[in-house]
Amino acid sequence: MLALLAGSAVLRIALAWSGGQYYFDDEGRYQRGVALYQALRAGDAAGLREQLQWPDHLAFNYVNTVVAALNHASAQLTTHSSGSVRLAAAVLSLFSVLNIWLVHRLARAGGAGEDEALWAAVLAAASNTLFYYSRHLLPYDCALSAALGALCLAVRAGPGWRHAAGGALTALSFQLYNGYWFLVPVVLLALGLSTPTWVARWRAGLAWAAGFLGSLTILLLPGLLAGGGYFWANLRNFSHTVLQGQFAEGWSLPGEYLWHSEGWLGLAVAAATGFAVCQAWPAGADAFRLRRWLLLLGATYLLPVAACVGWEKFVIYARTVRPLVPFFCLTGAYALHALAGWRPRLAPAAAVLVIGGALTHFAPHFSRMFPREAEYYVQQEYGMTKHALSFSGVIYRQLDYPVKRPDLALLNAQSLYPLRSYIGEPAGRVLFTFEHPLAYLPYQYEGHTPRERALLREHPPLIKLLQLTAPAEVPEHPPAALIFGDADRADGFDHARRP
Repeated sequence: MLALLAGSAVLRIALAWSGGQYYFDDEGRYQRGVALYQALRAGDAAGLREQLQWPDHLAFNYVNTVVAALNHASAQLTTHSSGSVRLAAAVLSLFSVLNIWLVHRLARAGGAGEDEALWAAVLAAASNTLFYYSRHLLPYDCALSAALGALCLAVRAGPGWRHAAGGALTALSFQLYNGYWFLVPVVLLALGLSTPTWVARWRAGLAWAAGFLGSLTILLLPGLLAGGGYFWANLRNFSHTVLQGQFAEGWSLPGEYLWHSEGWLGLAVAAATGFAVCQAWPAGADAFRLRRWLLLLGATYLLPVAACVGWEKFVIYARTVRPLVPFFCLTGAYALHALAGWRPRLAPAAAVLVIGGALTHFAPHFSRMFPREAEYYVQQEYGMTKHALSFSGVIYRQLDYPVKRPDLALLNAQSLYPLRSYIGEPAGRVLFTFEHPLAYLPYQYEGHTPRERALLREHPPLIKLLQLTAPAEVPEHPPAALIFGDADRADGFDHARRP
């Protein structure tokens, strides 16, 4: 287990150090943590109020404040004048390692033996879905850590303080990433399934609710004191922004995304889960454990799907699918443990296949080029160039500095969202080219519609530096309408659902 965690930590830290930060707009929230840390250091009360009044994923702001402090401390011990964003990502990536250990502890808490729990941890460590986000400054892993901790406390009977601590961790998970709202009832379901009588359920539920409400109050109080009514207004507005995509595909997106993310290894785990379903109905402790994991897996799938397809409230993204993976690891581990008991000689071969499949999935991530790194490289080697896009409808990102090389254009070095049509690229000689991250199919499930994904697959996006044949035909700055996305009002998008 120690070797598994150490190897997983090395891979994730190396991934974070290879770059990719600030690819998603949501990663900009890391700067709130930096601003909070700077305000605390300076004793700037106005600065604190400014940062605390934002309610979205507010506990992640606190995590980022600690990460920023560690980053600053490391900068003081080196020759760098400021901390590294890659170091911040490396620190946050350790939550992904923590999740591997927590899957192991959840299996043990649920009644699995040590060998079965180790198989669950191996599957979690091998999951591509739980791996490739580690390079980004996002709250998903730390929110999942809090939820898994709450589940560990919920599935084992114990004194009231355990349930109160589970409620506190559940509230923390929700406030780390609000998009994991559906894990709150999932933890409650786990608690109900793990208590034998109605009286015990009421007692456990009351203790859990006390911990949940207490933690929620503590987390919200700084924002309420800083922002008051403005804090509530921001919270209300933020709850209406989970609309990028299509409600109708909410039921199918999880399976489609997991196929592209996990490949044949995921298909094998799904088959193992099918075996677990067949073993879940006889009497006995193993069957009870399997039924519990399957019910929690079903709830983790059905709750967000109901909110998406049934109520058209929240669109499902790839990040929404990630909490399914630990439950697949638990059911898959049961099947692998059964296989090892039936044919002990097959266990080492299964482990080699799982680890080999994982490394096959992981390897391409380390050489992936992201727009930020491509732009930095071009500025260092060539100076500030023009920017161009091969798709229309994209919200153009304005240049930060004056153009110094009007004869060159950097193509697609930004987020490509939303998409209207493919328009090709300016004529010119290609000086270098890399795949855009959106050429990697799992990244296409973070807000793009089926029509947009089809467009990206028909024309895989590339980042290119072009020596322009006709520089005058490529403007240095686009019209304001293109910057704000007004140019494609007639493209068929429901812009009311695309804030």
